[in-house]
Order: sequence, then structure tokens, then C-alpha cells
Amino acid sequence: MHIRDLTIERLAVATVNAKQTVAETLSKINETGYRCIPVVDEEDNYVGMIYKVDLLSYLYEEKGDPNNSIDPLIEHSDVYIGEDESFLKALLHIKALPFISVVKNGKLLGILTHNQVESVLEDAFGLKTGGINITLASTEARGMIRKLTTTLKDENIEGMLTLDNGSALARRVVLTLEKDRSDEDMVKLREKLEKNGFRILQMKRIEPK
Repeated sequence: MHIRDLTIERLAVATVNAKQTVAETLSKINETGYRCIPVVDEEDNYVGMIYKVDLLSYLYEEKGDPNNSIDPLIEHSDVYIGEDESFLKALLHIKALPFISVVKNGKLLGILTHNQVESVLEDAFGLKTGGINITLASTEARGMIRKLTTTLKDENIEGMLTLDNGSALARRVVLTLEKDRSDEDMVKLREKLEKNGFRILQMKRIEPK
């Protein structure tokens, strides 16, 4: 999955021009209702991000001039990702930000928000389709995934997420199987997994989100 598949496109993104004043920028942010928006130049090149809290601090705590440039308040000028970057890179970059800008050849293409990131994780857990959600563990960390998929070779796996990666002692896996299963099927499935050395930490039905 590439970032371009998750990006909110440029036309739908509120921005402010780097040449605007503090007062103009604060007004624009207030109009949008966001706490932070991207900053671009006159050619729509990405310049950075501006936070409402910084504007307010400048105006009311530092008694700054509202007609001054926002340039000293712009942050994260070098923090952005390309449209062909991996989801993993986006996940690592966005943790401390309200969003991350997507840039190509200097131009702002759009933004990736936490909602988009969460939607990918929801899909990995199978929350979009619903189904039988299982959290299991095995003390045989090495080769666990191969053993698990072999055990479930006749099942339709809607989503899977592994935890404790790198552990030599144990690993947990959260997976979701198709929802059309009876209670009897679930009992048999539990027995099959336990017979093959997996410890069931949780098994429950989830409804589509």
C-alpha cells in the first residue's frame, strides 16, 4: 500500500500562504476549525506547518504584532513524505504530528491524517468486514506464522496483525476470520488451534464498522 492511496488530495486541503500575516493566518485557521494547517508559497510549494497555539502564544503571550509575517512560526519544513512511500514510513513520521504532508517535487499533493492511518489498522484487524476475531499466542515464535497459516489453510482470513515481533520467546497474533461461522464452528476452530500448540487469549464475534 502506497501513501497516494490514502492521501486527502490538495483541493480538499486548507492551506495558508507563507506571505500572509499572523492575523490573516489565525483567521484562516479559525475558519477551518483545525489546530494546524500546511503552509505553501505562491507556487504551491510545501513550506511547512503552522499551529494555532503558536499564533495565539505569539499574539497574547509575547504581545507580537499581528501584521508581522508568520515565517518565524512555521514548523516542520523538512517533515513530509512522498506519494510512493510505504505505509510504515508514514506511521513512523505521523506519530507526533496532527497530519503529515505529502509532497512531490516540492509541491504539496495533499495530506495524510491519523484517520487514514487508523483506517488501515482497522482493516488489518478486520473491523471493516466484521467476523470472528481471535487473539492467540505461541511460545514457538520462530516459524509461528507459517504454522498458523498451515493450521488455518481452509479458513478465509479477513485480517491479520502480529505483535511482539522480534521476541524469541513468544508472539501474539490478532486475526479475523469470515463472519459466517456457527458457535459449533468456533468451538471446533478453538480445539484445532489449541491442538496445534496455540493458546487462545480471546475469541469473539465483531460486527462490521
